[in-house]
Amino acid sequence: MMEPITEIASSLVIAVVNQKGGTGKTTSTINLGVALRSFGIRTLVIDMDQQANATSGLGIDSGTAARTIYEVLHRDPAVRCSLMDAVVETPYGVMVVPGSEALIEIEQGADDPGREYRLKKAIARLDMPHVVLLDCPPSLGRCTTMSLIAAQVAVAPVKPGPDELEALARLEGTIEKLVANEVNEYLVLGGVLAVEYSGSSELHKDIRKRLSRRYGKRYLGEVSKTVRVGEAKARKRPLVIEFPDSTAAQDYMAIGRGIASRIAS
Repeated sequence: MMEPITEIASSLVIAVVNQKGGTGKTTSTINLGVALRSFGIRTLVIDMDQQANATSGLGIDSGTAARTIYEVLHRDPAVRCSLMDAVVETPYGVMVVPGSEALIEIEQGADDPGREYRLKKAIARLDMPHVVLLDCPPSLGRCTTMSLIAAQVAVAPVKPGPDELEALARLEGTIEKLVANEVNEYLVLGGVLAVEYSGSSELHKDIRKRLSRRYGKRYLGEVSKTVRVGEAKARKRPLVIEFPDSTAAQDYMAIGRGIASRIAS
């Protein structure tokens, strides 16, 4: 591990989001979370996806968790709990609030006054500073919307391809609407990273140039395509822990260090 950079003075909430599925959101959330923790930044992952893959990828079985994000967001105050009551310590130093299949009730449930801001308020009540990473579902449903309302920064993993660029443009449009309508006037698209990147592909190199040109310092870099990503996922362990010498793990560590440096400054 590299030397720690700093602890943060207050919580920074980052939504790892893309309205298109299969773009590496959960893999990026897990590995950036572990990378940030290795640089001395207290990190909390909140699993907003009913599939709970971020939870299992950090070595936690959501089915055995006493409380999950579902209880944090529950409409009934008698059932609802605080984020800290639902936090589970993972083997990797990162804390996680587990996801739950029950989140489908929030996605499809009836009107629930105040639901959209419940996550934002729960994070505001945290009794210690964190970087909070929100692993969002692969659609613009209620859980993703709640995450974007709670976040100050959105980070979008993107696979190099034209469809993915269109999805990124839709995400930018969603953020602009939230800001314009004063739902979350502080939200910015603060980072974009290219995942499953192959330096031998002319398409990938072209997409990288376009992303770098459009986003400048907000372009965080590439994560190399490697079978190690799938192998780590199958073993339910972070890539940066299971295969630290793999190219993709080193890429995530470099991107994590870049994010940590910005937080420190």
